[in-house]
Amino acid sequence: MKPGPLHGLTVLRFAHAFESGGGTERYLDDLDDTLLKRNAMTVIRLHLTRHPTLIGPKEESIGQGLLVRVPLPVVPGNEAHSQSNKGRLRTWAKQKARDWVLYNPWIWRATGAEWTKSLRLSVQSGQAIGAGLATAEVLRNRRVDLVMLHFFGGADADEVVTAARKAGVPLVVLNHYSNDRFLHLAIRKHVMVADGVAGVNGLDVPGYIRDRFTNLSDGIDTDFFRRSNARPLANAPAQPIVLLPARVVREKGQIDLVKAAASLRRSGIECCLAFAGRDDTSGYGNELRHEIERAGMTGCVRFLGMLNLEELRDWYGASAVVALPTYHHEGLPRVILEAQAMSAPVVAYATGGVGDGIVSGKTGYLLTTGDVLGLANHLRELLSSASLRATMGECGREAAENRFSLSALADRHERYYSQVLSARTAGKAVSNA
Repeated sequence: MKPGPLHGLTVLRFAHAFESGGGTERYLDDLDDTLLKRNAMTVIRLHLTRHPTLIGPKEESIGQGLLVRVPLPVVPGNEAHSQSNKGRLRTWAKQKARDWVLYNPWIWRATGAEWTKSLRLSVQSGQAIGAGLATAEVLRNRRVDLVMLHFFGGADADEVVTAARKAGVPLVVLNHYSNDRFLHLAIRKHVMVADGVAGVNGLDVPGYIRDRFTNLSDGIDTDFFRRSNARPLANAPAQPIVLLPARVVREKGQIDLVKAAASLRRSGIECCLAFAGRDDTSGYGNELRHEIERAGMTGCVRFLGMLNLEELRDWYGASAVVALPTYHHEGLPRVILEAQAMSAPVVAYATGGVGDGIVSGKTGYLLTTGDVLGLANHLRELLSSASLRATMGECGREAAENRFSLSALADRHERYYSQVLSARTAGKAVSNA
């Protein structure tokens, strides 16, 4: 077998991710599984754990390579939140003060950059305990070629950055959220010292990193997410299903979807809303149920809770449309990629990086954030036309196979790692000349 481009390399990853679970966890699992099958390499993943008794590193042979999982305990606290309108206004005001004052080119060149480099980051709930010590130990005991930060801008990530720079190991930061996060001071601190800067979508990249930025996008298992693999639902609703696969928090827009569906019902178009995701905030969950009752939709909504992948695939397969009226500044939501792989058209707000995953008018529809009327109109259009759903579904499946397969994701990472390491080697050669 011909050696892969990452043959013999060791990559250390740090992420705010647990051993399994959400979107980042699935991204890393899929990515590492594919890379290790293609390359005789080692991936060491520092991950979070809430297990009361820490165990040591766990090694797993995958394909040609080795995956080493190193658990880190978590600073206790409640990470779930659903920001109020007043909270959003405060956040907006702070961001504008930062952008207009500190990021003013004159102030930034005079004092801002140096001040940011020395910025002390406070420990927050949900961050890892001992990330720097764990990183330093790995770097002492193994030859690591590249450190990848899949979360940065926190005190724990700061420890990892310090250890990597002290050991002279190349460092890459990969943002899994919307690119406006690169404007945050703490994140900018780490970007300034990174050898590579990447994200999962190419939208709204700030000017200060535009010439350094690489879009690594996302990837899903398009063989797994295929409509023909879906099993029939037990106790399936009689009405067409509109699926919203996301946590039950205000930012994901469940209330907007209820309002749009209620509008359709008043015009004689019935559908069943299916909310697939854990309920992270009891206050919002109660508000959502009150809105469902007020809108006369009580018998037309199902709360599915957290589904495993097979169950989620079955609901994608049974759904006429997948909706994501999100207000959250998403990176590139996997659910819109999975839906398209399952030949289901998507209607979504173009918030954050959502627009990088949908070809509006071809694989689904993109709307201005908060456009409930537009949401209702596009749902009406799709629910009223099986042929339109089929055409969009075929286009979505083709797009998923071409752009978002695991093979395409691994190709992008292999090229990028090689480029970063080559540039670092060339830089050292120049400095030693």
